[in-house]
Amino acid sequence: MRTILTRTALAALSLAFATEAMATEWNVSLWGKRRAFTEHVEKLAELVAEKTGGDFTLNISYGGLSKNRENLDGISIGAFEMAQFCAGYHRDKNPSITVLELPF
Repeated sequence: MRTILTRTALAALSLAFATEAMATEWNVSLWGKRRAFTEHVEKLAELVAEKTGGDFTLNISYGGLSKNRENLDGISIGAFEMAQFCAGYHRDKNPSITVLELPF
């Protein structure tokens, strides 16, 4: 019995250390193609990887994770960790942010 408990404890510790040592990756969903509007996300990914020594990376996808009008929903359901979205597509879901799109 003691041997089983010892082996279980060692397995749990090994798993804890292995999980801690693993790098963190976030999937980022962007719509459209790479352009001036998305360059800040590209720069953020570069800086995060550099500052963390590659332990935290942003995997940027242009339309591969969801359709352009589904990015906000994708974050909500946990399909990916980060996304850029157009506030105009989601007037009913996020009315306070649409004030930034007023013409004056």
